[in-house]
Amino acid sequence: MLVGIFSDVHDQLDNLTRALDIFNEQHINTLIFCGDFCSPIPSRIMGSYNGQVHCVFGNGDGDRFKITQFASTEFPNLILHGEHGELELGGSKIAVTHYPFYAQALARTGDYAAVFSGHTHESSIEKFGETLWLNPGEVLGFKGSPTCAIYDSKENMAKIIHL
Repeated sequence: MLVGIFSDVHDQLDNLTRALDIFNEQHINTLIFCGDFCSPIPSRIMGSYNGQVHCVFGNGDGDRFKITQFASTEFPNLILHGEHGELELGGSKIAVTHYPFYAQALARTGDYAAVFSGHTHESSIEKFGETLWLNPGEVLGFKGSPTCAIYDSKENMAKIIHL
């Protein structure tokens, strides 16, 4: 199963649209967002995606109430997990958080096939034993080229995509 992974939108709507277009072109039905919408506006764009979008909150999410309201009333495909999510996708147990420190600690437990996080705005892929840890970088493009990632649950591998 292919899963689109992205993080740190920070209201950069053009790059967000590019990332969603890439996921759509790859026929990816499930996305994971690792936090930092910033305002509720990106949640509306993500909510229009034709597939599930699993989301965790980050430190840059100002109006969580409004984002939650959009998810519960207008966009049932936005699945909010709070600050930490655990999912089973394509037969793989996955954990998601915004913060790499916690993600790497979760990866070291060996309880998950993959753990995803954001926050640093820098893409990274590492293995902790058999567990893949991925930071897809940033949609924003503040620290360089904006990026997202595609995770393959069958192979337990990920690829960074430059927008």
